[in-house]
Amino acid sequence: MQAFSEEAFTELNEYLQLPMEQQAVSNITGAHPLAALLVRVIPVLGHLSYSLHQYKKTMTAFAEFLQENAEIRTPAGYAAAFGQFFRENATLEESNPSWMALTNATVQYVPAIRPGNAEAQLVKRMHFVSFVGMFRAELFEGLCVGHAPRKCAVCGKWFLTTDARYAKYCDGLAPGDKRGRTCRQVGNLRGREQRELAADHPIKKIYTKRFNTITQYLGRGTLDEQTAAAMKALAKSKLEKALQDSGYAQGGYAAEMEQAALMAEAKETMER
Repeated sequence: MQAFSEEAFTELNEYLQLPMEQQAVSNITGAHPLAALLVRVIPVLGHLSYSLHQYKKTMTAFAEFLQENAEIRTPAGYAAAFGQFFRENATLEESNPSWMALTNATVQYVPAIRPGNAEAQLVKRMHFVSFVGMFRAELFEGLCVGHAPRKCAVCGKWFLTTDARYAKYCDGLAPGDKRGRTCRQVGNLRGREQRELAADHPIKKIYTKRFNTITQYLGRGTLDEQTAAAMKALAKSKLEKALQDSGYAQGGYAAEMEQAALMAEAKETMER
């Protein structure tokens, strides 16, 4: 491949040194085939590079707009965001990305036999004027059915989700995770830990309510200090178990934290 590239560019250099009349003759006779190929390909590649850069710049800004406005991540919100970001007065100015909404595509409906099927179906066939126009159309087609871009809260990469309001993590491997877990697994674990740290977590609310009740009974003199201390120690251990064992948290935790049950268990423990 390297030898071909050197040969092609050497031929191109020779071709460009020729007067225009001889270049025209060369084009007809095919004397410099590699040079002729490069003359056609280089402008196309240059334009493609520019188009991809503009696509990434504009669509990243649009995705960031969706990311920063979580409340609009609904079908109606997508439509409103699209209309706000891609205005109707499309121009070719750098500050106006509206031309990106013009995908330059034509649509045809034709009968075709899909692989694995025996009978023909009516299918939609799209023809794109540009390569990047296909990318834009694919993104907008997805947006119409709720496939919105979102940045993963774990790895920071963009991904498409079918339910952008709730999906916060991608399915790729979490960077730096020694257990080889996905970003979704790591993110869900982090979310659960944050919920468990919250003061209004249901498991903690049960513990806080029981702790306060024990303190009130102690203050009224209806509970001695030794029994109160034993009940508080039991309640603390049950809280820690519930935070580690979801089965216990959803099962016997609440019943065992009832005042009467906790008092009976504390007295039984003290008698041993």
